[in-house]
Amino acid sequence: MAPNNFINKIRSLDNRAAQWMSRHFYVILFEVILGVIFVAVFVIALKIIYLSFSIPKTNITDQLLLFGTINSMLIVVLLILIALGVLNIINNNSRLRNVLKNIEFNLSRRRTDKPQDN
Repeated sequence: MAPNNFINKIRSLDNRAAQWMSRHFYVILFEVILGVIFVAVFVIALKIIYLSFSIPKTNITDQLLLFGTINSMLIVVLLILIALGVLNIINNNSRLRNVLKNIEFNLSRRRTDKPQDN
């Protein structure tokens, strides 16, 4: 393999890697951040459930606080799951837009390559 072809191959791979990172970096970053938050909230929810076994049934104030806490944790978990779903939809739309751009570019290039019959 000639050195010039090797350098061109490396440039091509670098360009593809840069395009992939620019398309997917923020989506992956947000998914990781939301995943970490989800795991942290899930662990806290498990601790709250474990704590609920030690609260006496006669203490109404603590029971109401526990009920409110569990409801709040449920809302937070559902909001995080919704955010992950919306992020996934945005990512899929972005990929679809890029595929459609490539198809449109290739079709327009084919139209201009055909000789004009006049």
